[in-house]
Amino acid sequence: MVRNMKDAFDVLMITHAGLCKGYADVLKLILDIDEDDFGTLSFENGESLDDFSEAIRATIEERYKDRNLVVLLDLPGGSPANTALPFMSSSRKLIAGVNLPLVLEIMAMKKSGTTWEELDLDDTCKSAAQSIVLYNNFLNGGNV
Repeated sequence: MVRNMKDAFDVLMITHAGLCKGYADVLKLILDIDEDDFGTLSFENGESLDDFSEAIRATIEERYKDRNLVVLLDLPGGSPANTALPFMSSSRKLIAGVNLPLVLEIMAMKKSGTTWEELDLDDTCKSAAQSIVLYNNFLNGGNV
């Protein structure tokens, strides 16, 4: 169990056009996650990159300052990921290309009290990537 706030970690999802809101709805349904457990930011149509960068900065400084943070990003090389890169540090880990199994696993670890030091994001990302299955191959006896 997490001993103090320095051992804990927070999660912030940054995506295009409200995709993170859909993830937040699913997390509430499956894991009973509420807005205090999972932050979201969306890069909206027509928003300038400068305004979006300022929104990221303000959110991190106001809500996550001096906290360990996992930042989940929708698309490697997309505007949310590129704009978030300057905020990476030893206490902020950025993961781009997220899928629902990854988000569920990270949030389940957060809820169960996994500490920042125990958090194995390399293994978690590998596991999430392996969760992708082409059912046509699977059902025809081929490799998944």
